[in-house]
Amino acid sequence: MEKVKILVVEDEVITAHAIISMIEKMGYECVGTAIRAKKGLDLARALKPDLALLDITLKGEETGIWLAGELKKELNIPYIFLTSFGDKKTIEEATATMPYGYLLKPLEAQNLYAAIETALARFSHENATKPIPNGNQENRALAIKDALFIKDEYQYVKIVLSDIDYIKSDGNYVEIFSREAKRVLKETLKNMEAKLPQGDFFQAHRSYLINVNKIESITGNSVKVGGTELPIVKHKRDELLNLLP
Repeated sequence: MEKVKILVVEDEVITAHAIISMIEKMGYECVGTAIRAKKGLDLARALKPDLALLDITLKGEETGIWLAGELKKELNIPYIFLTSFGDKKTIEEATATMPYGYLLKPLEAQNLYAAIETALARFSHENATKPIPNGNQENRALAIKDALFIKDEYQYVKIVLSDIDYIKSDGNYVEIFSREAKRVLKETLKNMEAKLPQGDFFQAHRSYLINVNKIESITGNSVKVGGTELPIVKHKRDELLNLLP
């Protein structure tokens, strides 16, 4: 299980340390910090964070607003602006880039937490590869790029899709089995399938979605995934065999 990875670009060292302390107490991971925009871009390229916190006014020629544009254009990483300035001009310049949040310093932990969670949810919705059946808004799994973000009490935790072995349905709940742990959440299997990339996951049985990349063997009525034998019905087995290279 991975934590949500956050990049912090802030040129005030004391403020940066305070932000890092806040987000780590919330259960997120700070994967890198920078005081200049270009260094922040280099780190984003190398570390591929899930979210960036950007001070608008930075040391050097480039601003946080410039960095936001590069993150959106090149890497499609959501970002939240941090600033000590709440004047009309600064707000207009920042909001023109369509940020996922805008916070005034000094930061309060509760406001920062709310902004991060809202940004993740909005980014997931905007980047969903498939519509969610029936427009269900109670789902607690967000699909962002190559990962699922699972709501765990007061925060999202990250499960990389390639780590998932299979997903088992139990009525209105699903169990996600990965190489590290099992997660249970209130979600239907149908909704989970809609959030996953087509071709990587296959419904072998009414109660199971399997990661086709983790298949170890297929027999007449079962498929072995991640060391576990799972049931597969005949017509699904034939369909799966036709999908495999």
